[in-house]
Amino acid sequence: MANYSDGLTDLALPKQIDHFVKHGKTASFLSVKPNLTCHFVLMKSNGLVHEIKNIDKSDIRINGGFFVFRQEIFDYLRPGEELVCEPFQRLIDKKELMAYKYDGFWACMDTFKDRQMLEDLYEKGRAPWETWKAASPA
Repeated sequence: MANYSDGLTDLALPKQIDHFVKHGKTASFLSVKPNLTCHFVLMKSNGLVHEIKNIDKSDIRINGGFFVFRQEIFDYLRPGEELVCEPFQRLIDKKELMAYKYDGFWACMDTFKDRQMLEDLYEKGRAPWETWKAASPA
């Protein structure tokens, strides 16, 4: 397992691992909807716009930065490459990459705005990533 370490989620990791094991592929990553407040634009090559949609109403998904790999991942990695660019493309070509679709809480801390939102949740005692607090004692 690996992650980018700038993301928080309430995902139950065993569910992602079970999905990975069930499909028997070399690699899997968490696929989430982006937490963005922007719109995407669909247009013709000449610039004529035919649609503008709020991104949260789209089917667009992103890499959530949580990964499960088999040892064979090292066969796909080369020095100096970005994981998602060249190695993932090789995995796609071999049909060895799975995405685990997740629609629960997920957020990253890439911007100051992200940090403010996550700190606000934490300070209010509403941090969904603190899943251990909801777990019942053994």
